[in-house]
Amino acid sequence: MNSLIKSIPILKITMPAAWLEALYRVGLLSMVLLLSACSGQPEKASLPVLTGHFEGPVTYQGTDLRVVLDIRETTPGQLQADMHFPEIPGISFPVANLRYQEPQLHFEQQPGQPGSITVNAVREGDFLRGIFTWDTIQTQFVWVRRGQAAARPYREQSVRLPGLAATSMASLLIPQDTAQRYPAVVLLPDQATAGAAATRADLLARHGFAVLLLPAVATDSATAADSLAYHTASAGLAACRTESSIDTARVGLWVRGANAALATRAALQAQPNCRFTVLEGVPVQTRAQAQPYQLLGRKMPVLGIYGAADTTLNVQGSVRYLRPALRGRASTVRLYPKANRNLTVVGYTTAQGQWQWPQPAPNFVNDLLTWLRQQTVQ
Repeated sequence: MNSLIKSIPILKITMPAAWLEALYRVGLLSMVLLLSACSGQPEKASLPVLTGHFEGPVTYQGTDLRVVLDIRETTPGQLQADMHFPEIPGISFPVANLRYQEPQLHFEQQPGQPGSITVNAVREGDFLRGIFTWDTIQTQFVWVRRGQAAARPYREQSVRLPGLAATSMASLLIPQDTAQRYPAVVLLPDQATAGAAATRADLLARHGFAVLLLPAVATDSATAADSLAYHTASAGLAACRTESSIDTARVGLWVRGANAALATRAALQAQPNCRFTVLEGVPVQTRAQAQPYQLLGRKMPVLGIYGAADTTLNVQGSVRYLRPALRGRASTVRLYPKANRNLTVVGYTTAQGQWQWPQPAPNFVNDLLTWLRQQTVQ
C-alpha cells in the first residue's frame, strides 16, 4: 500500500510529459498533412531549358530539305538560335523574335518581310514537332535533338555610331577564330531589306569577315549634308577605325537601294580607309544618275549585283547604265537570272510536279566571297 502511495506522485509527473510528447508528434503530422492538402496536385518535374542541336527534314510535295537548328542559353533564361540548311549553302541566319514558353517555341527569319521563314513548334522531350512556313508554303515537321548546340562562329556586340543620336547603334559581328584582325564590311540596308541584310551579315561573318550592320535607313532624296543615309554610312566607316578587331586597311561599304548615290559619298570621303564598295539593287535610270558611280569606280573597286526578277526597280535599265560607268579597277556588275531582290530564287514546282526549295541565286555566294577576298587580300 505504501509503495502504491509513493508511486502516485511519480505518475503525476511522468504522464504530462508523455502527453506533451504525443501532442508534439501529432502536431507535426497535422502540419505535414495540412501543407500537402494545400499544395493541390503534385508538382510536375521541371524540364531543363530548351537547348541543343536539332535536326530533321521538312517535306513539301515529296521533296525533303534537311534543317539544322542550334539553340543556346546565353544567360539564364535568355535563348539564342541559328538555323541553316546543309543542302543550301548560303542560307543560314540568326533567328529573330525567338519566344519560348514551355512547351511552345516560336521564331522567324525576317519579321514582316515577304519570303521569310516562320517556325511554330511544341517541345516533346527530345523532339520538336510543329509547323514550318517558308513564304506561302506550310508543312509539318518533327526534329530530334542530337546533342549540344554548335557554337556560333562569331560574336556580336553593339557599337555606338559617332556623330549620330545616342540611340543610333550598330551591331558588330566578329569571327571567332585565331586571327587578331579581320577585313570588314560596313553594311547599310534600306528598310525594305533589313531582314535580308542580317542574313548577309551572318554569311560574311561565317566566312572570315567582320561585319558592321548599320540600322536600316529609309530612302531619302536630300543633299549629302541632310541625308541620314550619308551620315549613317560615314559614322559606320568612322566606327571601324576605332575597333581593334578590324584591319582598317581592308574595310569596304555595302549599300542597298536608292540610298547608294548619297551613301557612297561617304566611301569616297573615307579614303584611303574605304577600299571597295558593293552596290546591291541600286536603281540607275539615266546617264546622269550613273555619274556618281563613275567617279566611285575610278577611286575603288565596285561590285554591282542585281536579281533579274527584282520587281522593285527597272533591273535591265539599271544594269545598262551602271556597267559602262564602272569600267576598270576590278569593278563589275552581275545580273542573276530568276533571282528576286534578295538574290534568292523562289521555290517552284517543276513540270514533273517536284517541288524545288528556295535557294540563293546560282553562283551568287561563290561570286560574292571570291570578289570580296580579292579586294581584301593582304
